[in-house]
Amino acid sequence: MDSHAVIEALPVTGDERAALIEIANRVFEKVIDRIEPENESLTRELWDPGDYIDIHFFQDGMLPMKLDYADYLIGAFLVHHVIDLAVQADRADEQSRN
Repeated sequence: MDSHAVIEALPVTGDERAALIEIANRVFEKVIDRIEPENESLTRELWDPGDYIDIHFFQDGMLPMKLDYADYLIGAFLVHHVIDLAVQADRADEQSRN
């Protein structure tokens, strides 16, 4: 997909959504490598790139947005979401032990 493509409306569908999911998965792997979560397998189970794109990433007033800028923003903001997933995984693991 052309990195200069413009996302103009929500929900994002088709090639634009597929490209965003691919970007989110690429960034997710980088973040996992950096933060080295204690419960990596459970953190991976909690990861849903479609949910991240559809529910967590876009906020009111962000559109229109070029795909290459969305790539940049996902790189900047996904780390916080992955840390939240790692914390959820840690809590779930702790509860399963009690």
